[in-house]
Amino acid sequence: EDADFYNHEGMDYMGMARAMLSNIKSGHIRQGASTITQQVVKNFLLSPERTFERKIHELILARRLEQALSKQEILALYLNEIYFGHGRYGVEEAARFYFGKGIADVDLGEAALLAAMPKAPSKASPHKDPERAKGRQVYVLKQMVRHGFAAPREAQEFIDAPLAVVEPDAGPGPADDAQEFVDMAREELVRLYGEERLLRLGATVTTTVDLELQRKVRAGLRHGLAELDQRQGYGHKIKPVSEKRQERALKKTKGAPAVGKIYAGVIRAPAEGIKLPKDAVAIQVGEQMVMLKVPEGSRYDHPEKTHAEQFPIDGITMVKIVAKDDDHGQPEGWMVGEIGSGPEAAVVLAEVESGEVLAMVGGSEYQRASFNRVTQAKRQPGSSFKPFVYGAAIASEKFTPATLVEDSPEIYEKWRPTNFEGDVYRGDIRLRVALTHSINTIAIKLLDTVGIEAVHAFAKAAGIDAELTDNLSLALGVSEIPPYDLLSGYLTLARGGSRIEPTVIRRIDVAGGEPWEPSREAVQGLRDDVVFVLTSMMTSVVAEGTGRRALALKRPVAGKTGTSAEHRDAWFAGFTPRTVAVAWVGFDTPKPLGRAETGGRAALPIWLSAMQAAEGDKPPLSFEPPASVLVRTIDKRTGLLAPEPVIGPDGVVVGPEPDEIMEEYFVAGTEPVDHAEPAAIPAGDAVLDLYGDGGLDSPGSEDGGDAAPAPTPAAPPVDADGDDDFGLPSVTDEP
Repeated sequence: EDADFYNHEGMDYMGMARAMLSNIKSGHIRQGASTITQQVVKNFLLSPERTFERKIHELILARRLEQALSKQEILALYLNEIYFGHGRYGVEEAARFYFGKGIADVDLGEAALLAAMPKAPSKASPHKDPERAKGRQVYVLKQMVRHGFAAPREAQEFIDAPLAVVEPDAGPGPADDAQEFVDMAREELVRLYGEERLLRLGATVTTTVDLELQRKVRAGLRHGLAELDQRQGYGHKIKPVSEKRQERALKKTKGAPAVGKIYAGVIRAPAEGIKLPKDAVAIQVGEQMVMLKVPEGSRYDHPEKTHAEQFPIDGITMVKIVAKDDDHGQPEGWMVGEIGSGPEAAVVLAEVESGEVLAMVGGSEYQRASFNRVTQAKRQPGSSFKPFVYGAAIASEKFTPATLVEDSPEIYEKWRPTNFEGDVYRGDIRLRVALTHSINTIAIKLLDTVGIEAVHAFAKAAGIDAELTDNLSLALGVSEIPPYDLLSGYLTLARGGSRIEPTVIRRIDVAGGEPWEPSREAVQGLRDDVVFVLTSMMTSVVAEGTGRRALALKRPVAGKTGTSAEHRDAWFAGFTPRTVAVAWVGFDTPKPLGRAETGGRAALPIWLSAMQAAEGDKPPLSFEPPASVLVRTIDKRTGLLAPEPVIGPDGVVVGPEPDEIMEEYFVAGTEPVDHAEPAAIPAGDAVLDLYGDGGLDSPGSEDGGDAAPAPTPAAPPVDADGDDDFGLPSVTDEP
């Protein structure tokens, strides 16, 4: 592409003239006429935006670079930096990936293929489009002959020969499937060696990714989002609906639609005489007609369906208005729209023993957007943060899973938090039951008693490095935490309080240097007995409470759902003794996910899919208690030791009924010593779930509407996750 490289002084003046003429005609930068020197300047020194000001800087710096470095040095910088697709940067890595050999050993045909790829690496990849790649190779070979870089006979030999590349499966898998790991590894290399040295490092990085698992986890995330899209009307599995539903959707739009806003629209057949582009669909939004375009490569651009199949007439979908002028090829008077940007998701999974991250998906289209929501999205975790509040309470030795705390309304300096079902309270309940059903008032009372600093310390010791709020709303998960931080915290819980940093790099080998491996030294940040008792409480969340969908894993699981205020964020975080994972779902710009889209409904299925892929048919493991944890049989009603048997008047020994008692775990020294008085519970008294054993569908369940046996409420509750700390109404509108 830069045949005159060895002769020019950094700029191609004829090419610049052609590009300038084209740019003046179009009114913006369309062509760049960049030489290799200019590419080096752009890649190393400038931002990528296409503006006239940046172009001037590029030209000035290109001249200076030519004066400071030799042609060979400039070419070396370029060849070691450019992208060749499949996560491969630089000619050495590309040669090893495509041909299984170093760059010094490639022949003319292989070199020509490599030279053909940087212009469009994803499209010219021989693994994705061999025919196109061959065409690009032939073009380069002919250019080499034309400019005297190759003999005609030698070039013709490779023009006539088929492409010969190494299949990706023969070596390491394509990095396209794990671009999140590639990008994080690159960030770590920059941190360790610096940006300048990195370009000459020649390092080989071994990451912790399990590629097969990564692919399954990515597929599970996309499936979970597709199901959510379908429930809320975002571009997938659209079906024609009744006229009544169409009218209801159209009436939701009052007046003319506004650019940048998202509306419910009805798919229509274009009126006679109206012609639309092949990639467009007619949508009615209120009384306005909109030409809908699906962004190429987005998750709504179904590769196997035509637009007519994907968007059937009389179906309903969400539309984002992007333009209302007549410069986009739409019929006169029409607006232009695209599929309303639906919710996103992130999931990360690690091995408990090593802390190695095995799978990490930063979004439905990470390769397209390169925004890793696992590490970069700071969102409110809702009730998935509550285990750290309960853990601090257990660690204080003022509370146990059997401690009774009153579920009652309180006012804290003009703030009156409510529970899942609003102003309905249960009186005295045990802490295990409170966590199982995510009772807000109890979490706040625990925080108020043990202190904000104690909860901060417990969370920090577990691995939560994000800044935490310093008021009582901390108990309800209002601090903004990236999923990777929450994974770190739950990893420590899964390891019995032994903290080890999650890592994505196993080893870095540098030519001529010592290999680097991350420190895997663990620190006992939390007491193992405290963490075990907390873990046992979290298993009840899965067995009886808001995380019951995780029972499908068919093995011991500890976890917690979370949903932030107004259903803006949905979470599930949990672990087995072998694997820990965190899943998040939400809009990039926080807004309600929709009615009943709680952690248990929106996020848990994605988490479950990832965990099923990771655990597979491996034998289940159990959470083993340390020696300092005691087991006692308690009275469910009081949390005291079970009543002692008494001898009745007829000489018969009378003891508590089996459903009145249970075995409970205690940190040694905190177990109850007094026995409960024998009590007769009136038959049929089911007003309150005092014992926690009949509460599978109790009103305290944040995701109670998810379970099949649960009745559907006539109206949505205030907050289906028990996290609505501000008492805001939940979203009731249906798309």
